[in-house]
Amino acid sequence: MFPVLFTIGKIPISSFGVLMALGFFVSVFLIWRLTRAWDLDEEKVLDLTILTFLGGLIGARFYFAFSNLDLFSENILDIFFFNKIPGFNFVGALIGGFASLYFFSKKKKMDFWMSADIASIGLITGLIFVSLGCFLGGCNVGAPSDLFFAVDMVGEVGRRLPIQLLEAFLLTLTLLKLWSASIHFHQRGKILSFSLIYIGVINILTAPFKDSYDGLLFSTALTIIGIFVFYKISKRRLEADIKSSLYYIKSLIFSSEVRKDALSKFSKYWYNQKTSFSWTLRNMKKGLKKLNVRFSFKNN
Repeated sequence: MFPVLFTIGKIPISSFGVLMALGFFVSVFLIWRLTRAWDLDEEKVLDLTILTFLGGLIGARFYFAFSNLDLFSENILDIFFFNKIPGFNFVGALIGGFASLYFFSKKKKMDFWMSADIASIGLITGLIFVSLGCFLGGCNVGAPSDLFFAVDMVGEVGRRLPIQLLEAFLLTLTLLKLWSASIHFHQRGKILSFSLIYIGVINILTAPFKDSYDGLLFSTALTIIGIFVFYKISKRRLEADIKSSLYYIKSLIFSSEVRKDALSKFSKYWYNQKTSFSWTLRNMKKGLKKLNVRFSFKNN
């Protein structure tokens, strides 16, 4: 698509780098909003955000380097030159980011679960922009396809599924859902657990539509870790939930009253979602109209 947006002299500015930087600033903005909403020390949270980001960046780069040692065989110092040999790894980013988060949150005497909840919002926001950057830059490409919405990718033969846009869309839905939960009362660590589950599930669902994907095991492990964190903080028992779910499914199959009740609840839920969406659109239209207001002496 557009791997290089523009050049400054002889220095190329990549679309991936621009979107990653934009993702960082948007993430910081949302984290700042949460910090204000939760009445936290803004300076401490900002310091922790920057340190976590740097930890994730270092982890992503070194994991990529160790996974591709042949690229750095001539000069190991090329690890520090992103423009010469570009490349990061999501697994390394998570490991480095959460290791930094844990260490520095303890050092700054901040609650780890609360810090992890805030960081999760920033993580998902960053992943949205990374997916868009990959779409423009030609990384994490989709499988070959002849469908009408398939696109040409840089360095790839044939048209490809725009799987990066699908991931960005699913991550955006996840961010909207978790943002709503984060600004209301919730158990500490709940946002983190759901973030890990959603990221893992999204990667598992999109894996069959990618050209090559070797992170399926990690995505599965990420989902399992998210489930483990959820049950750890909620004090619930997995066995009891499984038994309850199986009993409900059995009742749903054999009991007409249960089916009728389930359909009634679903119809109410669907109506509430439609109403919420229509109100969101209506408020958006009002906001756009306000932005379009021009000064007039009649209004003075």
